[in-house]
Amino acid sequence: MPKGTYAKDAAEAEEDLAAYCEASGLDREWIGSDRWATTVRIACDRKYGYDEAYRTIDADQVELLTEAARTKRKSTLDGDEDGLLSLVEQAEELSKTLVPSILQQCADAYVGGRRVNLGLSKAMTSAKYAQLRKDWDVAGQYATGDGVFTNFHSFPPQDKKKAGKGNVGATLAVRGVQGNLLVEIAGRTFNMHVDISD
Repeated sequence: MPKGTYAKDAAEAEEDLAAYCEASGLDREWIGSDRWATTVRIACDRKYGYDEAYRTIDADQVELLTEAARTKRKSTLDGDEDGLLSLVEQAEELSKTLVPSILQQCADAYVGGRRVNLGLSKAMTSAKYAQLRKDWDVAGQYATGDGVFTNFHSFPPQDKKKAGKGNVGATLAVRGVQGNLLVEIAGRTFNMHVDISD
């Protein structure tokens, strides 16, 4: 948006601010719902408009990456009442699966304030992904709801290209058939994309 402009309504502000986050490399997921609602209101305000809303998002991103913020998130993870990372590593039914590795990648992204949408490094068959979904459900059973990790769920494979979701952000990369494993860490949703090879 040109400088000095403001959003005509909340829907326009949401769309533009989400695009600004994407262009800045900041996942909207990191901005809490209350703060996001405030930023949307700022964008709609004639006095402040987009300029101030963008500054607010920039400040959120700077705060996210400070050493103090990272230390606080590490402390939250270390204080997990369930001790879920250790539990899944030691659980006989999960220790030899990809679940401990995926959870650790999500945890590292949480502590580092990095992207919430992650990608598994290798593709797998639909049969292996179906088993991974079952393992993911088992991991979710270890989470009591009092711990840091919550809301384990997954989605069946989807042909992203056919669904019109094939483009990866503003890059030239194209997604094909993909599954998704999701988990919330301290209220932030992390999504592990899994490419399906058949």
